Amino acid sequence: MLTIDDFDTYPDFPVAGILFYDIGPILRDPDLFSMACQDLTPAAGTPVDMIAGVDARGFIFAPVVAQRLHVGLTMVRKEGKMPGNLLTATASIEYGAASLTLNPKGLAGKDVLVVDDVLATGGTARAVAQMLEEAGAASVSFSFLLELTALGGRRALEEYEVSSVVVL
Repeated sequence: MLTIDDFDTYPDFPVAGILFYDIGPILRDPDLFSMACQDLTPAAGTPVDMIAGVDARGFIFAPVVAQRLHVGLTMVRKEGKMPGNLLTATASIEYGAASLTLNPKGLAGKDVLVVDDVLATGGTARAVAQMLEEAGAASVSFSFLLELTALGGRRALEEYEVSSVVVL
């Protein structure tokens, strides 16, 4: 079982006042990485037709979860990283804002599980949910590696199913 001790921390990164939780130790250890991917994968019988991986660190885990579930994968990217007719949303995050994009192809009627590394304020997750719903997703749920409860992200996602591997 992963714990907070499996992350390295860096104070004042990327800006003063932020404590950054680094997933590097998990990625360097194949057993920890395998455990993280397993813990991010919902239980059998949970309806999931598509995984949405969030730029950038969600991309590391999302393909493995999709492969474990034998479902497709879509990417949520930062603006300017993908071509095509995209949906966009602005996410308020703990140290600023970010514009996100999503290609809506193949999402209508799908039960989508969003995989990301950290749930902090919930701003990114809310923006992703908004785009997925606009794309016609039947349902949206979330799986996070780390949840920082002091920042209230779960409250921002009250209407969604949310699971977190490590809760701090």
